Parts: sequence; structure tokens; C-alpha cells
Amino acid sequence: MEAPTKPMLKEAAEAGFYKPPGLEDRYPRIQILTIEELLSGKGVAYPRLLEVTLKKAPKARRAAEEQMALGGTEIEEPF
Repeated sequence: MEAPTKPMLKEAAEAGFYKPPGLEDRYPRIQILTIEELLSGKGVAYPRLLEVTLKKAPKARRAAEEQMALGGTEIEEPF
């Protein structure tokens, strides 16, 4: 709820940067964000390699719901 202190900012700066293989961009290893920044929409800087739209999986067939019981087709009565 308070602004980051100078020692906090210094430690974050000393941590250096991360450069993902195959990309030219660099990202701070330690990022300090205040609640105010988060609420205003600022986010963590990271490589957005996995931001893809995936196809929906097909719906399961009814036969998949009717599975055989473990141990065979007969149901054993207890005792």
C-alpha cells in the first residue's frame, strides 16, 4: 500500500534482466508493482509465448460414459 523504498528498487535493479532464448526482448527478473499500478491495469512484463487460441476439445461420446467395472463384467456381492 506504500511506494517501494530505494533499497527495494535497488535490489530489483541489481537482479538484472531475463532474455528468453530466440527473442530479442529483455524482462526484469524482479518487478515491483504497487496496488495502485495493478488496479490501473499495469501488469508484469513477461514473454508472451503461450498466448494462443486453442480449439475446443470435441464432446465426449456417450459410449465413454458406459465403462466396464474394474475386475470384469460381473458385480460381486459383499459377504
